[in-house]
Amino acid sequence: MTIPSAAKLTPIKSVNSQIPFVDKNGFLTAEALTLLDGWRSYGLGAGRIIPCDATGKNTITLVPTEASPLIEAYKFGDAFLFWQETTSDGSVTAMVKPKSISAYTLATIKVYITNGSAQAGAGDLVASSLYAAFYLPIADSNAGGFVIK
Repeated sequence: MTIPSAAKLTPIKSVNSQIPFVDKNGFLTAEALTLLDGWRSYGLGAGRIIPCDATGKNTITLVPTEASPLIEAYKFGDAFLFWQETTSDGSVTAMVKPKSISAYTLATIKVYITNGSAQAGAGDLVASSLYAAFYLPIADSNAGGFVIK
């Protein structure tokens, strides 16, 4: 199955060995700044394991910890690590609320079990248990969802 282009990262620009990285005064050149900015963006957007505080029973709000990377969208390869607060008793959904942008919350999406074949429901998430929610862009008819492991 092909990963949708919206869920992929932009590749890192290659280094051109013919262009200087620093100028004659020892300052970074525009090429160097562009390259370093690309590396930074790639690192911020790459598939990561992101520790989160979590609240909720059936609608889980995941808040990445202070040390977490910048999160602007759900990306394939991201895994949100959390402790479940209480045991689920109905259909489970989740959303990510990045701390870096306090007024911004990503979409609420379904949570799946059994490798993405069934939505999590009553008793599937157990209180005081550790979970990793992996973003899967093709879940829920390409609307995206989390697969719990």
